[in-house]
Amino acid sequence: MRILSPMTRFALSERWCGWKDLDAIFKAARAAIEAGPLDPPVCDVIFDADFDPLSAHSLEDAAEHLRRNPRVMSMEISLSHIDEDEARVTLEYNGHWLQLNGYGEDWQRARQAYHAAQVELALVYGITTFKLPELPYDTVAETRKRLAIEGLEAALEHEDDSLKDL
Repeated sequence: MRILSPMTRFALSERWCGWKDLDAIFKAARAAIEAGPLDPPVCDVIFDADFDPLSAHSLEDAAEHLRRNPRVMSMEISLSHIDEDEARVTLEYNGHWLQLNGYGEDWQRARQAYHAAQVELALVYGITTFKLPELPYDTVAETRKRLAIEGLEAALEHEDDSLKDL
């Protein structure tokens, strides 16, 4: 019986609230294509999917549409390798938040594309590293530990000699 199966697909997503920078979305999409590499890339961009959908099949066409119509309600950029199951990144913008999704069977390619887009988006907020910061020195926990050790040492020093014979 096999309890754990090996990971065969990459899948990650994150949401950025209060998003307004549409140029950064396009930078992130270009970075994902390059880093994947998603070559040849398949690109679909759908604007205002819930109202009057319009689609574009390249980032250049989508950017041009935005220049002509800057008040889009939503935009979904879908990028993939020619085989969409291998590696895919989507950037979904709804006017309030941006969601980045990455998935695919080609773990390396999908992860590289996702992380490249993630870096471009993080730069908008001035985040330059994805390493978690070192935790600060916990003085309360250290003090408790020190007091417990001191109490145990004191107890050992004042050990009752009458108990040794038992």
